[in-house]
Amino acid sequence: MITVAVPLWKRAVAGQIDQVVFQTPAKLIEKAIRKKVWPDKEVKRYYFPTVVTMAGEVYCMLYRNGQTLGDRIVGIKVVSADGRPLSFEQVIKRTLYKDVVYPATLGIPLIRALQQMKSNKDLELPHDEFAHTKLISTK
Repeated sequence: MITVAVPLWKRAVAGQIDQVVFQTPAKLIEKAIRKKVWPDKEVKRYYFPTVVTMAGEVYCMLYRNGQTLGDRIVGIKVVSADGRPLSFEQVIKRTLYKDVVYPATLGIPLIRALQQMKSNKDLELPHDEFAHTKLISTK
């Protein structure tokens, strides 16, 4: 297991900030596009915001020093577990695990990891273990 000293609340706050930053404009754009293309149909699923969020995270991890805006605000950073710069493969693995595997498995791996974190605060979440990444504090 990878050890890390980043409090769970920092991850949660950074994630919420990123959701607002990435998804709010994407939802508004998608709503406008849907009104133009299908004015009489109400479509309840939002795919565009999910794709925008994933693309935004990949971009930030690769070109913004491993930090999204939320990460910068709370003072955390994603780094490679072996100390090298993040690779494209690591970023894709981490993002897909968070945005595809967790929803597809109803978050069961995440829930299990969070339960284990109560007793051992040094455990890392499954998406970081899978991608061989870790979080570090920058503040």
